[in-house]
Amino acid sequence: MDWVKQFTDMIFPLYQDLVYIEGAYNLKNQHLPKSIFKYRKVDIKSLKNLEEDTVWLADPINLNDPYDCAHTIDFPRLLQSPALSNKLIQEKGCDWNLSDDQKKSLAISPDPNSELMEIDLLGEPPEKRETVRDSFLSDIKKRHEDLAVFSSKKFARNFKLCSFSERNDSIVMWAHYASDHKGFCIEYDLEKIPCTDYRRRLLYPVIYSDQMFDATEHLMKEKGDKSLNFLRWHLAALVKARDWDYEKEWRLVFPHEECDSERTYVMGKPKMVYFGKDIPLDDEDQLTEICQRRKIPYAKMKPHHSMFKMVPYSL
Repeated sequence: MDWVKQFTDMIFPLYQDLVYIEGAYNLKNQHLPKSIFKYRKVDIKSLKNLEEDTVWLADPINLNDPYDCAHTIDFPRLLQSPALSNKLIQEKGCDWNLSDDQKKSLAISPDPNSELMEIDLLGEPPEKRETVRDSFLSDIKKRHEDLAVFSSKKFARNFKLCSFSERNDSIVMWAHYASDHKGFCIEYDLEKIPCTDYRRRLLYPVIYSDQMFDATEHLMKEKGDKSLNFLRWHLAALVKARDWDYEKEWRLVFPHEECDSERTYVMGKPKMVYFGKDIPLDDEDQLTEICQRRKIPYAKMKPHHSMFKMVPYSL
């Protein structure tokens, strides 16, 4: 969706002075679906949510996508940043008694990390340098990969989120998220929610991509640089693999300063509740009682007669 790229360019640029928040939200509101849907299995938590008009804001570590809220870091590129290069030169300069000429050479080097390695290898016999170099580079690569994964998992804890879909007719989602069609699906009416409300303000379209969010460019800047747009980190919570694009997902995303732990969140009274085609009779009776008592319309899903999708019919 081209509008999604336009939206992210306006709200998530690298620098703060390029942010156009109101323009971004106006664009998002023009493309916001009329309703969003939440697939559920029937259990104590989901029934309680239905009774209380709430949803669950989850920690990404507890979701089914191992890459949820992940980011990647290009460490070779990161180490070429002036701030990190100078820090590296200062640390190694003290450790290795580097000469002034060596420090000057490192300061203008496009790859100071590799040059430091070559300086370190000067003490090795020529016949051993290649073996030591290969071992060193392999070790550095492994360390960088491990550090990137650790950083990604740690940073993901800075978000709490709830996922919704634009659709309630997906055979796959009914199978995955509603207990093989034995659960239910809740419809929330976005048209009745004010534009300034968090339920619309913090609701974002998921971006489907072949690449994780790359945090390198942000990390290359000086720590505490006030010119940076820290909203950009939200991209880590929105970028997902293209394998998931059939979900047409929207996410309610709360940063740590707004929500520091998993909790329920008031989403409002559902517009409609849909029962899975294979829902057990006891569960259907429980949901029917809640919907009738709370005056929430409800229906049951069945396979379409000629298309691969589910459709509701009135009970």
